Amino acid sequence: MSIQLLNKNTDVSKDTGSFEKKLRNHRIKTIGIVGAVLLVLILAGSWGYIQVRNRSYETYEVVRSFERTDTVMTQYTEFLDYVLKYGKDGISCVDSNNKLIWSQTYNMQTPMVEVCQGSVALAEENGTDAMIFDQTGLQGTIQTRLPIRQISIASQGVLAALLEDGDIMRLNLYDKKGQELVTSKFELQDTGYPLRMSLSADGTKLAVAFLQVKDGGISTCLAFYNFDSVGENQQDHMVAAKEISDIVVPSVKYMDDTHCFAIGTTQLLLYEGKQIPELVTSIELSEEVESVFYSEKYLGIVQKGEEEGYLLKVYDVKGQQKFETSFDMDYTTLKFSKEQILIYNEFECMMLNEYGKDFFSVTFGESVSNLYTLSGKNKYIVMHASRTDQIRLR
Repeated sequence: MSIQLLNKNTDVSKDTGSFEKKLRNHRIKTIGIVGAVLLVLILAGSWGYIQVRNRSYETYEVVRSFERTDTVMTQYTEFLDYVLKYGKDGISCVDSNNKLIWSQTYNMQTPMVEVCQGSVALAEENGTDAMIFDQTGLQGTIQTRLPIRQISIASQGVLAALLEDGDIMRLNLYDKKGQELVTSKFELQDTGYPLRMSLSADGTKLAVAFLQVKDGGISTCLAFYNFDSVGENQQDHMVAAKEISDIVVPSVKYMDDTHCFAIGTTQLLLYEGKQIPELVTSIELSEEVESVFYSEKYLGIVQKGEEEGYLLKVYDVKGQQKFETSFDMDYTTLKFSKEQILIYNEFECMMLNEYGKDFFSVTFGESVSNLYTLSGKNKYIVMHASRTDQIRLR
């Protein structure tokens, strides 16, 4: 009996060893297959990334054309997947097929428009009328007692209006229906003159750049206001301020709910904060800034190049430089459009992808007033004097 039992144990041990060996080989084979698949996917992804990053186009085709019925004085701006057309007599919103989405008439000699995501603010510069729109049309109207100097709009339709009242600048906030929410004021002898203001996308914070003249010299005061509970106990809702000597800061902008930048003659400042903004980084600029443009994710600046031409730098909201490139086109317009950068003048155009590569350049046979990126593959709107073209790059 004992001999037979020993043999059975030996057989079981052999079977167990064989099973473990097969299981180990199966695991090794599976790991090898998974590794090979991952390697293929990584290589395919890398190849796709390289293809997208380096793709370029030689020409374009006109897909559709529409006759233009607006005047030469009409101005345009992008709004979601639409285009806003506005002038002295009214504003309209059209889609990529030139189909009217909504329109509104008015009488304004110098209309100014601000867009934030799905909201639009329009006001007459130095006038007393303002309007708030979303993608369905007019939401509210505002009539002030004092002349409007600047406006800024938040994503949900909150409007900030800077009003001039002699030696005082008054700041009023309105909801999308035109009801007054907050009122504040700036004594010019104390704060200086407000060069630029910007409301955060969530409508709770405001950044203002004040120009100050002291003892024959100039400086800028960057002031931050909070209209939420954090700023309730602060004088005029101001929660932070920074004085910058010997620098003019003509540009300050909230890019989203929490990130704000300010650009002076020789300095770029980036702030971040859900309630009280704090300085994230300060970048010294060796050359004067020629142009500033931005999206919700990136900030671009253009400076004079070392020789003839321009140097373009793009940063993220943290101040990390995304790329730097040079170009020599004398441009009239430079902007982010979707994920791309469009640079153009009356006849020439160049397009940069999100990595800074020039993937398409062209000289149009007719003058161009505006250029926009459409949703979809390599499609654009080109506005000529008498018509609007939809084009596709090839």
